[in-house]
Amino acid sequence: MKAKAILFVSVLLVGCQASNKDASQSASNQNPPSANSLAAAGDLDWLMGPDGQTERELWQVVSEGLEMDIPDNERIREQKEYYLNNKDYLQNVTLRAEPYMYWIISQIKDRHLPMELVLLPIVESAFNPHATSSASAAGIWQFIPTTGRYYGLKQDKWYDGRRDVAESTTAALDMLERLNIMFEGDWLQAIAAYNCGEGRVMRAIKENEAKGLPTDYWSLNLPRETQLYVPKLLALSDMVKHNERYALSLPSSNLDRALTRVEVGQQIELAQAAKMSGVPLTKLQTYNAGYKHNVTSPDGPHAIMLPASNAKQLEESLNNGDIDLVNWGEHKVVNGETIEILARRYGITVDSIRQANNLTAQVSAGQVITLPISGEYISQIATQQTQIANNNSRSVSTVRYTVRAGDTLASIAKRYNVKSSDIQSRNKLGKNSKLKAGLSLQLASNSAGNKSGNVKNTSIAKNNNHSITYRIRKGDSLASIAKRHNVNINDVLKWNSKVTANRLQPGNTLTLYKP
Repeated sequence: MKAKAILFVSVLLVGCQASNKDASQSASNQNPPSANSLAAAGDLDWLMGPDGQTERELWQVVSEGLEMDIPDNERIREQKEYYLNNKDYLQNVTLRAEPYMYWIISQIKDRHLPMELVLLPIVESAFNPHATSSASAAGIWQFIPTTGRYYGLKQDKWYDGRRDVAESTTAALDMLERLNIMFEGDWLQAIAAYNCGEGRVMRAIKENEAKGLPTDYWSLNLPRETQLYVPKLLALSDMVKHNERYALSLPSSNLDRALTRVEVGQQIELAQAAKMSGVPLTKLQTYNAGYKHNVTSPDGPHAIMLPASNAKQLEESLNNGDIDLVNWGEHKVVNGETIEILARRYGITVDSIRQANNLTAQVSAGQVITLPISGEYISQIATQQTQIANNNSRSVSTVRYTVRAGDTLASIAKRYNVKSSDIQSRNKLGKNSKLKAGLSLQLASNSAGNKSGNVKNTSIAKNNNHSITYRIRKGDSLASIAKRHNVNINDVLKWNSKVTANRLQPGNTLTLYKP
Protein backbone atom coordinates (compact mmCIF):
# COMPACT_ATOMS: atom_id res chain seq x y z
CA MET A 1 0.00 0.00 0.00
CA LYS A 2 0.97 3.59 -0.50
CA ALA A 3 -0.28 6.82 0.98
CA LYS A 4 -0.21 10.37 -0.30
CA ALA A 5 2.32 12.43 1.60
CA ILE A 6 1.29 15.61 3.39
CA LEU A 7 4.16 17.97 2.68
CA PHE A 8 5.36 21.02 4.54
CA VAL A 9 8.76 22.62 4.30
CA SER A 10 10.39 24.14 7.36
CA VAL A 11 13.77 25.66 6.58
CA LEU A 12 16.33 25.60 9.34
CA LEU A 13 17.90 28.74 7.97
CA VAL A 14 14.99 30.77 9.31
CA GLY A 15 15.58 32.40 12.66
CA CYS A 16 12.22 31.46 14.15
CA GLN A 17 10.03 28.36 14.16
CA ALA A 18 6.27 28.07 13.77
CA SER A 19 4.34 25.58 15.84
CA ASN A 20 3.16 22.36 14.21
CA LYS A 21 -0.37 23.71 14.23
CA ASP A 22 0.66 26.93 12.49
CA ALA A 23 2.70 25.02 9.95
CA SER A 24 -0.25 22.76 9.15
CA GLN A 25 -2.61 25.70 8.68
CA SER A 26 -0.09 27.53 6.51
CA ALA A 27 0.53 24.49 4.33
CA SER A 28 -3.17 23.96 3.77
CA ASN A 29 -3.57 27.48 2.39
CA GLN A 30 -0.63 27.72 0.01
CA ASN A 31 1.95 25.74 -1.91
CA PRO A 32 5.05 25.08 0.18
CA PRO A 33 8.01 27.27 -0.79
CA SER A 34 11.32 25.69 -1.68
CA ALA A 35 14.36 25.88 0.55
CA ASN A 36 16.27 28.06 -1.88
CA SER A 37 13.40 30.51 -2.32
CA LEU A 38 13.20 30.99 1.43
CA ALA A 39 16.95 31.48 1.67
CA ALA A 40 16.86 34.02 -1.15
CA ALA A 41 14.04 35.91 0.55
CA GLY A 42 16.38 37.36 3.14
CA ASP A 43 16.50 34.74 5.89
CA LEU A 44 20.29 34.81 5.72
CA ASP A 45 20.85 38.54 5.74
CA TRP A 46 23.65 38.00 8.23
CA LEU A 47 25.57 36.04 5.57
CA MET A 48 25.43 38.83 3.01
CA GLY A 49 28.08 41.51 2.54
CA PRO A 50 27.50 45.29 2.79
CA ASP A 51 26.16 45.38 -0.76
CA GLY A 52 23.44 42.89 0.18
CA GLN A 53 24.38 40.70 -2.80
CA THR A 54 27.75 39.11 -2.09
CA GLU A 55 27.74 36.00 0.06
CA ARG A 56 30.40 36.07 2.76
CA GLU A 57 32.35 33.08 4.01
CA LEU A 58 30.67 31.38 6.95
CA TRP A 59 33.81 31.34 9.08
CA GLN A 60 34.40 35.01 8.29
CA VAL A 61 31.02 35.80 9.84
CA VAL A 62 31.89 33.70 12.89
CA SER A 63 35.30 35.33 13.24
CA GLU A 64 33.88 38.84 13.05
CA GLY A 65 31.25 38.02 15.68
CA LEU A 66 33.61 36.72 18.36
CA GLU A 67 33.88 39.41 21.05
CA MET A 68 34.64 37.80 24.41
CA ASP A 69 37.84 38.91 26.13
CA ILE A 70 40.54 36.22 26.08
CA PRO A 71 42.79 36.47 29.14
CA ASP A 72 46.38 35.32 28.81
CA ASN A 73 46.59 32.63 31.44
CA GLU A 74 48.06 29.15 31.76
CA ARG A 75 44.74 27.34 31.33
CA ILE A 76 44.02 28.97 27.98
CA ARG A 77 47.62 28.64 26.79
CA GLU A 78 47.47 24.92 27.55
CA GLN A 79 44.34 24.48 25.42
CA LYS A 80 45.76 26.52 22.55
CA GLU A 81 48.84 24.34 22.56
CA TYR A 82 46.66 21.24 22.37
CA TYR A 83 44.70 22.54 19.38
CA LEU A 84 47.85 23.75 17.63
CA ASN A 85 49.30 20.25 17.99
CA ASN A 86 46.11 18.80 16.52
CA LYS A 87 45.34 21.13 13.63
CA ASP A 88 44.21 18.28 11.37
CA TYR A 89 41.59 17.30 13.92
CA LEU A 90 40.40 20.88 14.26
CA GLN A 91 40.19 21.36 10.49
CA ASN A 92 38.17 18.16 10.13
CA VAL A 93 35.78 19.23 12.87
CA THR A 94 35.21 22.67 11.34
CA LEU A 95 34.42 21.02 8.01
CA ARG A 96 31.97 18.63 9.67
CA ALA A 97 30.36 21.52 11.55
CA GLU A 98 29.40 23.62 8.53
CA PRO A 99 25.98 22.09 7.65
CA TYR A 100 24.72 22.67 11.20
CA MET A 101 26.23 26.09 11.78
CA TYR A 102 23.88 28.07 9.54
CA TRP A 103 20.95 27.07 11.73
CA ILE A 104 22.82 27.66 15.00
CA ILE A 105 24.10 31.08 13.91
CA SER A 106 20.62 32.11 12.76
CA GLN A 107 19.23 31.31 16.20
CA ILE A 108 22.14 32.98 17.97
CA LYS A 109 21.66 36.18 15.98
CA ASP A 110 17.90 36.09 16.41
CA ARG A 111 18.34 35.83 20.18
CA HIS A 112 21.29 38.30 20.32
CA LEU A 113 23.55 35.75 22.00
CA PRO A 114 27.38 35.63 21.90
CA MET A 115 28.80 34.14 18.71
CA GLU A 116 31.16 32.07 20.87
CA LEU A 117 28.27 29.70 21.60
CA VAL A 118 28.37 28.35 18.04
CA LEU A 119 31.76 26.82 18.94
CA LEU A 120 30.44 25.03 22.01
CA PRO A 121 29.50 21.80 20.11
CA ILE A 122 33.17 21.49 19.09
CA VAL A 123 34.08 21.24 22.77
CA GLU A 124 31.08 19.07 23.60
CA SER A 125 30.97 16.54 20.78
CA ALA A 126 33.17 17.60 17.85
CA PHE A 127 29.85 18.24 16.07
CA ASN A 128 29.00 14.54 15.99
CA PRO A 129 25.23 13.94 16.40
CA HIS A 130 25.95 10.28 17.23
CA ALA A 131 28.28 11.17 20.11
CA THR A 132 27.46 9.58 23.47
CA SER A 133 29.42 10.21 26.66
CA SER A 134 30.10 7.83 29.54
CA ALA A 135 27.44 9.77 31.47
CA SER A 136 24.84 9.03 28.72
CA ALA A 137 24.97 12.59 27.35
CA ALA A 138 24.01 12.53 23.66
CA GLY A 139 24.07 14.66 20.52
CA ILE A 140 26.12 17.67 19.48
CA TRP A 141 25.03 19.58 22.61
CA GLN A 142 25.48 16.53 24.92
CA PHE A 143 22.23 16.55 26.88
CA ILE A 144 21.81 13.91 29.56
CA PRO A 145 18.34 12.28 29.50
CA THR A 146 16.83 14.17 32.45
CA THR A 147 18.04 17.61 31.34
CA GLY A 148 16.90 16.89 27.79
CA ARG A 149 13.39 16.07 28.96
CA TYR A 150 13.34 19.19 31.17
CA TYR A 151 14.02 21.31 28.09
CA GLY A 152 11.37 19.56 26.01
CA LEU A 153 13.44 17.01 24.08
CA LYS A 154 11.28 13.96 23.43
CA GLN A 155 12.94 10.60 24.09
CA ASP A 156 11.27 7.26 23.40
CA LYS A 157 11.98 3.95 21.69
CA TRP A 158 11.72 5.57 18.24
CA TYR A 159 13.23 9.00 18.63
CA ASP A 160 15.79 10.87 20.73
CA GLY A 161 15.45 14.64 20.48
CA ARG A 162 18.90 15.07 22.01
CA ARG A 163 20.37 13.92 18.67
CA ASP A 164 17.99 16.04 16.60
CA VAL A 165 20.23 18.95 15.66
CA ALA A 166 17.43 21.50 15.25
CA GLU A 167 15.52 20.60 18.41
CA SER A 168 18.60 20.17 20.58
CA THR A 169 20.01 23.52 19.42
CA THR A 170 16.82 25.26 20.47
CA ALA A 171 16.95 23.49 23.85
CA ALA A 172 20.65 24.26 24.36
CA LEU A 173 20.23 27.96 23.65
CA ASP A 174 17.14 28.06 25.89
CA MET A 175 19.24 26.55 28.67
CA LEU A 176 22.17 28.91 28.12
CA GLU A 177 19.87 31.95 28.12
CA ARG A 178 18.32 30.78 31.39
CA LEU A 179 21.75 30.22 32.96
CA ASN A 180 22.95 33.64 31.82
CA ILE A 181 20.00 35.26 33.58
CA MET A 182 20.60 33.14 36.68
CA PHE A 183 24.25 34.29 36.83
CA GLU A 184 23.36 37.93 36.19
CA GLY A 185 24.86 38.20 32.72
CA ASP A 186 28.18 36.47 33.47
CA TRP A 187 28.61 34.27 30.39
CA LEU A 188 31.67 32.44 31.71
CA GLN A 189 29.77 31.33 34.80
CA ALA A 190 26.77 30.39 32.64
CA ILE A 191 28.92 28.30 30.30
CA ALA A 192 30.59 26.63 33.27
CA ALA A 193 27.14 25.81 34.67
CA TYR A 194 26.19 24.28 31.31
CA ASN A 195 29.01 21.83 31.90
CA CYS A 196 28.74 20.97 35.59
CA GLY A 197 25.30 22.25 36.60
CA GLU A 198 24.11 25.53 38.07
CA GLY A 199 24.03 24.10 41.60
CA ARG A 200 27.74 23.33 41.55
CA VAL A 201 28.65 26.82 40.30
CA MET A 202 26.31 28.46 42.82
CA ARG A 203 27.95 26.56 45.68
CA ALA A 204 31.41 27.61 44.48
CA ILE A 205 30.31 31.26 44.39
CA LYS A 206 28.87 31.06 47.92
CA GLU A 207 32.03 29.39 49.21
CA ASN A 208 34.18 32.24 47.86
CA GLU A 209 31.79 34.85 49.17
CA ALA A 210 32.02 33.31 52.65
CA LYS A 211 35.82 33.47 52.47
CA GLY A 212 35.89 37.00 51.06
CA LEU A 213 37.38 35.76 47.77
CA PRO A 214 36.57 36.92 44.22
CA THR A 215 33.63 35.14 42.58
CA ASP A 216 34.56 35.42 38.90
CA TYR A 217 34.84 32.14 36.95
CA TRP A 218 38.64 32.03 37.16
CA SER A 219 38.56 32.22 40.96
CA LEU A 220 35.95 29.49 41.57
CA ASN A 221 36.75 26.03 42.90
CA LEU A 222 35.10 23.91 40.20
CA PRO A 223 35.59 20.31 38.99
CA ARG A 224 38.70 19.72 36.91
CA GLU A 225 36.64 19.17 33.75
CA THR A 226 34.86 22.50 34.18
CA GLN A 227 38.15 24.28 34.92
CA LEU A 228 39.26 23.23 31.42
CA TYR A 229 35.86 23.55 29.72
CA VAL A 230 35.65 27.34 29.46
CA PRO A 231 39.36 27.70 28.51
CA LYS A 232 38.79 25.24 25.65
CA LEU A 233 36.00 27.43 24.29
CA LEU A 234 37.97 30.65 24.69
CA ALA A 235 41.09 29.13 23.13
CA LEU A 236 39.02 28.03 20.13
CA SER A 237 37.48 31.48 19.90
CA ASP A 238 40.87 33.21 19.82
CA MET A 239 42.24 30.78 17.22
CA VAL A 240 39.23 31.15 14.93
CA LYS A 241 39.23 34.93 15.26
CA HIS A 242 42.94 35.11 14.49
CA ASN A 243 43.19 32.04 12.28
CA GLU A 244 45.90 33.57 10.08
CA ARG A 245 48.11 34.27 13.08
CA TYR A 246 47.80 30.63 14.15
CA ALA A 247 48.10 29.29 10.58
CA LEU A 248 44.72 27.61 11.04
CA SER A 249 43.10 26.74 7.71
CA LEU A 250 39.33 27.10 7.93
CA PRO A 251 37.24 25.44 5.18
CA SER A 252 35.50 27.43 2.47
CA SER A 253 31.74 27.46 2.94
CA ASN A 254 28.94 26.59 0.54
CA LEU A 255 25.35 27.55 1.25
CA ASP A 256 24.11 24.43 -0.55
CA ARG A 257 25.43 22.39 2.39
CA ALA A 258 23.22 24.23 4.86
CA LEU A 259 20.60 21.91 6.37
CA THR A 260 16.93 22.28 5.61
CA ARG A 261 14.06 20.47 7.29
CA VAL A 262 11.25 18.95 5.23
CA GLU A 263 8.16 17.90 7.18
CA VAL A 264 6.71 14.85 5.41
CA GLY A 265 3.58 14.50 7.54
CA GLN A 266 3.72 10.71 7.97
CA GLN A 267 6.19 7.93 8.64
CA ILE A 268 8.92 7.49 6.05
CA GLU A 269 12.02 5.31 5.97
CA LEU A 270 15.32 7.16 5.69
CA ALA A 271 16.33 4.80 2.86
CA GLN A 272 13.37 5.98 0.79
CA ALA A 273 13.98 9.63 1.68
CA ALA A 274 17.60 9.19 0.57
CA LYS A 275 16.52 7.80 -2.81
CA MET A 276 13.93 10.55 -3.30
CA SER A 277 16.34 13.36 -2.39
CA GLY A 278 19.60 12.08 -3.85
CA VAL A 279 21.40 12.31 -0.49
CA PRO A 280 23.63 9.31 0.39
CA LEU A 281 21.90 7.24 3.07
CA THR A 282 24.85 7.41 5.48
CA LYS A 283 24.77 11.21 5.39
CA LEU A 284 21.01 11.32 5.79
CA GLN A 285 21.30 9.04 8.82
CA THR A 286 23.84 11.43 10.37
CA TYR A 287 21.70 14.49 9.70
CA ASN A 288 18.70 12.66 11.20
CA ALA A 289 20.46 10.92 14.08
CA GLY A 290 17.42 11.43 16.31
CA TYR A 291 15.62 8.53 14.61
CA LYS A 292 16.72 5.30 16.25
CA HIS A 293 15.56 2.81 13.61
CA ASN A 294 16.23 4.60 10.29
CA VAL A 295 12.57 5.55 10.08
CA THR A 296 10.64 8.55 11.39
CA SER A 297 8.62 7.99 14.54
CA PRO A 298 5.08 6.55 14.09
CA ASP A 299 3.55 9.38 16.14
CA GLY A 300 6.03 12.02 14.98
CA PRO A 301 8.20 13.79 14.40
CA HIS A 302 8.28 13.10 10.66
CA ALA A 303 10.77 15.79 9.64
CA ILE A 304 13.71 14.97 7.37
CA MET A 305 16.82 17.11 7.60
CA LEU A 306 18.96 17.34 4.49
CA PRO A 307 21.15 19.82 2.58
CA ALA A 308 19.36 22.74 0.96
CA SER A 309 20.63 21.66 -2.45
CA ASN A 310 18.63 18.42 -2.14
CA ALA A 311 15.51 19.80 -0.49
CA LYS A 312 13.79 20.79 -3.73
CA GLN A 313 14.30 17.30 -5.20
CA LEU A 314 12.73 15.67 -2.13
CA GLU A 315 9.88 18.17 -2.19
CA GLU A 316 9.17 17.45 -5.86
CA SER A 317 9.36 13.69 -5.31
CA LEU A 318 6.84 13.90 -2.50
CA ASN A 319 4.51 16.15 -4.52
CA ASN A 320 4.70 14.04 -7.67
CA GLY A 321 4.10 10.62 -6.19
CA ASP A 322 3.04 8.52 -3.25
CA ILE A 323 5.43 7.39 -0.58
CA ASP A 324 5.47 3.83 0.66
CA LEU A 325 3.78 3.06 3.91
CA VAL A 326 6.30 1.79 6.42
CA ASN A 327 5.92 -1.97 6.71
CA TRP A 328 7.96 -3.85 9.28
CA GLY A 329 9.83 -6.93 8.19
CA GLU A 330 9.49 -10.47 9.46
CA HIS A 331 12.26 -12.77 10.62
CA LYS A 332 12.22 -16.54 11.09
CA VAL A 333 14.22 -17.45 14.15
CA VAL A 334 16.93 -20.07 13.62
CA ASN A 335 18.67 -22.24 16.16
CA GLY A 336 20.91 -20.24 18.50
CA GLU A 337 19.24 -16.86 17.95
CA THR A 338 17.88 -14.91 20.90
CA ILE A 339 16.04 -11.61 21.24
CA GLU A 340 19.28 -10.06 22.45
CA ILE A 341 21.27 -11.30 19.44
CA LEU A 342 18.61 -10.04 17.02
CA ALA A 343 18.42 -6.66 18.76
CA ARG A 344 22.19 -6.16 18.50
CA ARG A 345 22.38 -7.44 14.93
CA TYR A 346 19.76 -5.01 13.64
CA GLY A 347 20.52 -2.08 15.93
CA ILE A 348 17.17 -2.07 17.73
CA THR A 349 16.27 -2.56 21.37
CA VAL A 350 15.21 -5.76 23.11
CA ASP A 351 12.12 -3.98 24.41
CA SER A 352 11.07 -2.88 20.91
CA ILE A 353 11.15 -6.51 19.71
CA ARG A 354 9.19 -7.68 22.76
CA GLN A 355 6.58 -4.95 22.33
CA ALA A 356 6.19 -5.53 18.59
CA ASN A 357 5.45 -9.22 19.22
CA ASN A 358 3.90 -9.16 22.71
CA LEU A 359 6.68 -11.44 23.88
CA THR A 360 6.92 -12.49 27.52
CA ALA A 361 9.47 -15.27 26.94
CA GLN A 362 12.50 -15.99 24.78
CA VAL A 363 12.03 -16.74 21.07
CA SER A 364 12.46 -20.28 19.75
CA ALA A 365 13.74 -21.77 16.50
CA GLY A 366 11.15 -21.69 13.73
CA GLN A 367 9.17 -18.82 15.28
CA VAL A 368 8.31 -15.96 12.90
CA ILE A 369 8.51 -12.54 14.56
CA THR A 370 8.06 -8.95 13.44
CA LEU A 371 11.04 -6.63 13.71
CA PRO A 372 10.46 -2.85 13.89
CA ILE A 373 12.76 -2.12 10.94
CA SER A 374 12.25 -2.25 7.20
CA GLY A 375 11.74 -5.57 5.50
CA GLU A 376 14.24 -4.47 2.85
CA TYR A 377 17.00 -4.23 5.44
CA ILE A 378 16.12 -7.61 6.96
CA SER A 379 16.14 -9.16 3.49
CA GLN A 380 19.53 -7.61 2.74
CA ILE A 381 21.05 -9.08 5.91
CA ALA A 382 19.47 -12.48 5.21
CA THR A 383 20.85 -12.53 1.66
CA GLN A 384 24.34 -11.72 2.87
CA GLN A 385 24.11 -14.39 5.56
CA THR A 386 23.00 -16.96 2.98
CA GLN A 387 25.96 -16.07 0.78
CA ILE A 388 28.32 -16.49 3.73
CA ALA A 389 26.76 -19.85 4.62
CA ASN A 390 27.05 -21.04 1.01
CA ASN A 391 30.68 -19.98 0.87
CA ASN A 392 31.38 -21.82 4.10
CA SER A 393 29.49 -24.88 2.86
CA ARG A 394 31.54 -25.02 -0.32
CA SER A 395 34.80 -24.49 1.55
CA VAL A 396 34.22 -27.12 4.23
CA SER A 397 33.11 -29.76 1.73
CA THR A 398 36.64 -29.96 0.35
CA VAL A 399 38.48 -30.17 3.68
CA ARG A 400 40.56 -33.34 3.85
CA TYR A 401 42.33 -34.91 6.79
CA THR A 402 45.17 -37.47 6.70
CA VAL A 403 44.83 -40.05 9.46
CA ARG A 404 47.71 -40.27 11.91
CA ALA A 405 48.72 -43.10 14.20
CA GLY A 406 46.40 -43.29 17.20
CA ASP A 407 43.50 -41.42 15.57
CA THR A 408 39.96 -42.64 16.08
CA LEU A 409 36.71 -41.51 14.52
CA ALA A 410 35.70 -40.01 17.87
CA SER A 411 38.94 -38.04 18.30
CA ILE A 412 38.82 -36.65 14.75
CA ALA A 413 35.13 -35.76 15.09
CA LYS A 414 35.79 -33.90 18.34
CA ARG A 415 38.76 -32.02 16.90
CA TYR A 416 36.79 -30.78 13.89
CA ASN A 417 33.43 -30.30 15.62
CA VAL A 418 31.62 -32.86 13.45
CA LYS A 419 29.79 -36.12 14.07
CA SER A 420 31.49 -39.50 13.76
CA SER A 421 28.52 -40.67 11.69
CA ASP A 422 29.12 -37.82 9.21
CA ILE A 423 32.73 -38.90 8.74
CA GLN A 424 31.54 -42.45 8.13
CA SER A 425 28.87 -41.29 5.69
CA ARG A 426 31.14 -38.95 3.74
CA ASN A 427 33.89 -41.56 3.41
CA LYS A 428 31.68 -44.67 3.09
CA LEU A 429 33.19 -46.29 6.15
CA GLY A 430 31.57 -49.21 7.89
CA LYS A 431 30.76 -49.11 11.58
CA ASN A 432 33.68 -51.39 12.39
CA SER A 433 36.13 -49.91 9.88
CA LYS A 434 39.61 -49.34 11.27
CA LEU A 435 41.47 -46.15 10.46
CA LYS A 436 44.90 -46.66 8.99
CA ALA A 437 47.64 -44.05 9.20
CA GLY A 438 47.87 -42.21 5.87
CA LEU A 439 44.18 -42.65 4.99
CA SER A 440 42.68 -39.45 3.52
CA LEU A 441 39.27 -38.47 4.92
CA GLN A 442 36.82 -35.80 3.75
CA LEU A 443 35.51 -33.68 6.61
CA ALA A 444 32.93 -30.93 7.16
CA SER A 445 35.14 -28.71 9.31
CA ASN A 446 33.59 -26.32 11.87
CA SER A 447 30.06 -27.53 11.15
CA ALA A 448 27.51 -30.04 12.31
CA GLY A 449 26.35 -32.27 9.50
CA ASN A 450 23.15 -34.23 8.96
CA LYS A 451 22.87 -37.78 7.61
CA SER A 452 23.53 -36.67 4.08
CA GLY A 453 26.51 -34.56 5.10
CA ASN A 454 24.94 -31.12 4.46
CA VAL A 455 26.15 -28.19 6.54
CA LYS A 456 23.68 -27.04 9.19
CA ASN A 457 25.68 -24.52 11.20
CA THR A 458 28.53 -22.47 9.79
CA SER A 459 29.47 -20.45 12.86
CA ILE A 460 33.14 -20.39 13.77
CA ALA A 461 34.10 -20.94 17.39
CA LYS A 462 37.07 -19.33 19.11
CA ASN A 463 38.78 -22.66 19.77
CA ASN A 464 41.32 -23.79 17.19
CA ASN A 465 41.02 -20.48 15.29
CA HIS A 466 43.26 -17.44 15.28
CA SER A 467 42.01 -13.98 16.15
CA ILE A 468 42.36 -10.89 14.00
CA THR A 469 41.65 -7.27 14.80
CA TYR A 470 39.56 -5.42 12.24
CA ARG A 471 39.41 -1.62 12.22
CA ILE A 472 35.98 -0.33 11.24
CA ARG A 473 35.90 1.84 8.12
CA LYS A 474 33.38 4.42 6.98
CA GLY A 475 30.36 2.71 5.43
CA ASP A 476 30.92 -0.62 7.19
CA SER A 477 27.99 -2.61 8.56
CA LEU A 478 27.95 -5.79 10.61
CA ALA A 479 26.68 -7.62 7.53
CA SER A 480 29.41 -6.30 5.21
CA ILE A 481 32.15 -7.08 7.76
CA ALA A 482 30.83 -10.61 8.29
CA LYS A 483 30.55 -11.18 4.55
CA ARG A 484 34.04 -9.85 3.86
CA HIS A 485 35.62 -12.18 6.43
CA ASN A 486 33.34 -15.13 5.69
CA VAL A 487 32.02 -15.37 9.25
CA ASN A 488 28.59 -15.30 10.86
CA ILE A 489 27.01 -12.08 12.19
CA ASN A 490 25.92 -13.95 15.32
CA ASP A 491 29.56 -14.82 15.99
CA VAL A 492 30.72 -11.24 15.43
CA LEU A 493 28.19 -10.12 18.05
CA LYS A 494 29.26 -12.83 20.49
CA TRP A 495 32.95 -12.05 20.07
CA ASN A 496 32.34 -8.30 20.58
CA SER A 497 29.84 -8.04 23.42
CA LYS A 498 29.55 -4.23 23.38
CA VAL A 499 28.86 -3.93 19.66
CA THR A 500 25.45 -3.10 18.17
CA ALA A 501 24.54 -2.53 14.54
CA ASN A 502 23.93 1.19 14.97
CA ARG A 503 27.05 1.89 17.04
CA LEU A 504 29.76 1.05 14.52
CA GLN A 505 32.14 4.00 14.60
CA PRO A 506 34.95 4.35 12.04
CA GLY A 507 38.28 3.77 13.78
CA ASN A 508 36.92 1.40 16.42
CA THR A 509 38.07 -2.21 16.30
CA LEU A 510 36.40 -5.63 16.26
CA THR A 511 37.89 -9.00 17.18
CA LEU A 512 37.22 -11.76 14.64
CA TYR A 513 38.17 -15.44 14.76
CA LYS A 514 39.19 -17.14 11.52
CA PRO A 515 40.06 -20.80 10.79
